[in-house]
Amino acid sequence: MIKTFLHKKTKLAVSLISSCFFMLACENNVNEVQALSARIGGIDVGKEVSIFMSTDGKMTAKLMAPLMRKYLVDSGKMVEFPSTIKVDFYKDSLHIESKLSADYANYKEAENKVFLKDNVIVYNVLGDTLWCKEMIWDQITNKFTTDKEVIVKQHNPIAKIYGKGFEANQNLTDIHIFKPQSNSFAILSDSSGSHPK
Repeated sequence: MIKTFLHKKTKLAVSLISSCFFMLACENNVNEVQALSARIGGIDVGKEVSIFMSTDGKMTAKLMAPLMRKYLVDSGKMVEFPSTIKVDFYKDSLHIESKLSADYANYKEAENKVFLKDNVIVYNVLGDTLWCKEMIWDQITNKFTTDKEVIVKQHNPIAKIYGKGFEANQNLTDIHIFKPQSNSFAILSDSSGSHPK
């Protein structure tokens, strides 16, 4: 099962994560939820928030944001990160394998999807990087998708690919660009496997 924990510094325990934020199946104990927040005009507000996600006792991701709001919309509960979001994805509980950042994000509980927009960047420890204006982070498939323009820099072979629309896994080891553009390029390595500097 997946567990989520929040931790930070304001005043009231937030019910925000009791709804199993970002997760398909949760076993959260209310006493384990350490996120602290305040209620402003019917909206739960958290500041300097860190959310830890784990599977089978191993941390899989850490989400950080300076501001988080939770409120009801027509489709149910929504959590919003209006002032940037950063996520570290872990190969195991100790080693980060990729990172994500965006200027804005929101999560709708009914859809199990995170919508990210403005300066969306994902990169991994190998040096692969993805840039786009907006994308969806699907919590069920653990994949990123968009139908918008995208730029991908790959380390092997060295390539910079411009396109429209993509699907990728969270560590960027499997990226599919739907409509590559003609201004993309690749530098193929020689038979020894070395790359030009």
